[in-house]
Amino acid sequence: MATRQEEVIELFNMLRRYSRMWKQEWSKDNPKELSLSQVQTLDILVAEGPKSSTYLSQTLGVTSGGMTVISDKLVKMGFVRRVGDRNDRRVVLLEITEAGEAALKELQEKRVALMEKMFAPLDAEEIHQMVVIYRKLLRTWETRDK
Repeated sequence: MATRQEEVIELFNMLRRYSRMWKQEWSKDNPKELSLSQVQTLDILVAEGPKSSTYLSQTLGVTSGGMTVISDKLVKMGFVRRVGDRNDRRVVLLEITEAGEAALKELQEKRVALMEKMFAPLDAEEIHQMVVIYRKLLRTWETRDK
């Protein structure tokens, strides 16, 4: 029987593999050719309004250089625009455009279908158990950092 530490390591490796599979599946049929990080950026901007690149990179867990690549592509595609911060002229914020909102809405159907596909092997009770477990993990880490 495996030790707790061995199972934690196995779990971590499985999560990493599953995340990679998720990204591969997303890339297979992507009409807008947006990465998951780019879509998550649009999600944040819709939910929270204009944000700085620093905030977005910290929230997404990417480097500042990675965030520059993400934002440059979104600006080039017309999905976000750079705007000045009214409170601090030194700060540049990213703001979603109407085209970005429309693209995000279109991609939402694809995202939901992918979620259904990726979790199809699980029944309702197993999904519920995973939700409970991940809420517990997130709550523990989020309260720890405060």
